[in-house]
Amino acid sequence: MAALVHRRPDGSTRTLEFAAATNGVAKPLIMGRLSASDIPVHDAFVSRVHCGVSFVNEQFVLKDLGSANGTYRNGARVYEAPLEPGDKIQIGNTTLVFELETGTGNAILRQIPHMVAPPESVSSAVPPSAPGAQAGARSSPVQR
Repeated sequence: MAALVHRRPDGSTRTLEFAAATNGVAKPLIMGRLSASDIPVHDAFVSRVHCGVSFVNEQFVLKDLGSANGTYRNGARVYEAPLEPGDKIQIGNTTLVFELETGTGNAILRQIPHMVAPPESVSSAVPPSAPGAQAGARSSPVQR
């Protein structure tokens, strides 16, 4: 049976087995904000139960499970779509890249680390000058 390997940004991995399909319906591995999810994603913009990945008819399939912010594959919103190596899955502010493991054919979901913008630094205590002010000129209060 096929498996899915979740590679987290911290370098740790978790291997999950797909359950056998019952009556032609495969139970997906759930991605979501709940810690009890098969693939927990710590992102405030991810629903508790966001989406799932199934293995059906020798194909990996991504399916949105009624998420509030949608599930995207390669930039397009999807409700159910087959996955191909190199596909980028976006849920909330989290990106995962779908790959296939050579030899075994198992799926790999490589979670990309969040890109956080550095805080703005203050280079000096002097505020920027108003538009049209001369460079280096100090403004003085107007006396009346």
